[in-house]
Amino acid sequence: MAIPESQLSTWSHHGAQDSSKRTHEAIRQVLDAYQWPEGMTREFYLQGSYRNATNIRGDSDVDVVLEMTSSFDHDVSALAEYEQRMLESTFRPATYGWDDFRRETLKALQAGFGDKKVGQGNKSIKLKADPPRLAADVVVGMTYRRYSGYQLYVEGITFWALSDKDWIVNYPKEHYTNGAGKSARTWDRYKRIVRMFKNARNRLQSAGRIRSDLAPSYFVECLLFNAPDWAYQTSYQETYRSIVNWMAQSRFDELVCQNGQQRLFGPSSDQWSIRDAKALADQLARLWNDWE
Repeated sequence: MAIPESQLSTWSHHGAQDSSKRTHEAIRQVLDAYQWPEGMTREFYLQGSYRNATNIRGDSDVDVVLEMTSSFDHDVSALAEYEQRMLESTFRPATYGWDDFRRETLKALQAGFGDKKVGQGNKSIKLKADPPRLAADVVVGMTYRRYSGYQLYVEGITFWALSDKDWIVNYPKEHYTNGAGKSARTWDRYKRIVRMFKNARNRLQSAGRIRSDLAPSYFVECLLFNAPDWAYQTSYQETYRSIVNWMAQSRFDELVCQNGQQRLFGPSSDQWSIRDAKALADQLARLWNDWE
C-alpha cells in the first residue's frame, strides 16, 4: 500500500521559524557588542535548513556563519600558469588571519553568553540552548575565492576543522541561491519535497531501519537538488514515487552538492558515502511499498 497523500502532505510542512530568528538575532547582538580589531570586517548570516526554509518540526540547532571578509584564501589551480603568477603578484599577506579571528569569536561568545554556554566543536563553535534561544553551531570562516579567470571567481568560505585537521571549503551563499532557483523552477515544490523526505528519513530512523547518522539533512537536500525538475509532480505521491525511481537509476558518483561547486560523494569528511545514499534510497522505496 502506498503512503497516503495526506501523510506526505503533513511531512512537507514547514517547521517553526520564530525561535531561529530570535537565536540569530541574539548572537548578532553579542557579536556586534564586541570590540573587534580595527580594519577587520565581517559578515554574519544564517545557513542550513532555517536559512533555506527546509527545516522541519523537531529541528533544533541553528546554523550560522561568521565570515571574515577583510582577508581571503583562494584557489587558482584552474588558471593557466601565467595567469596564476599575475594574480598571485597582486595579493598581499594578511596580518590578521583565520586563527586570530576564531580566537576572537570564541572570546566574544563567551563574554556574551558565559563560558558554560560555549564549547568547541570540530567545524564550529557550539552554543548551548538557553530557552527561548535555540542551540547554535557558529561556523567561523574567512572568504574563499575559487578562480576560473583572472577576475572571475566563485566566492565561498573556508575554515580549519579542529579534529579532522583539514581546511574545509564550502559555498553557503551558492547553496542558498541554487536552492531558491530550484524552488522557482518547480513551482515552489522543491523545498516542500525536501521537508517531506527529511521526515520520511526520520520515520526510518525511529523504526531502526537506518542508522541515525546515515543521511544528514545537508546531504539529503543536495541529493534532492540533483533530481530532475520534472520529478516534482503535482501530487506528493507522484513526486515521492518519481524521485525514488530516479534514485534507483541515478549515477551517484556524478552528482554535485547544491552549491554546484563540489562533488556530493567522495572520501573527505564533508562528502557523503554512496553506500549510505543507496541504503537510504532502498529504504525509502521499502517504506512506500510496505506502508500499512
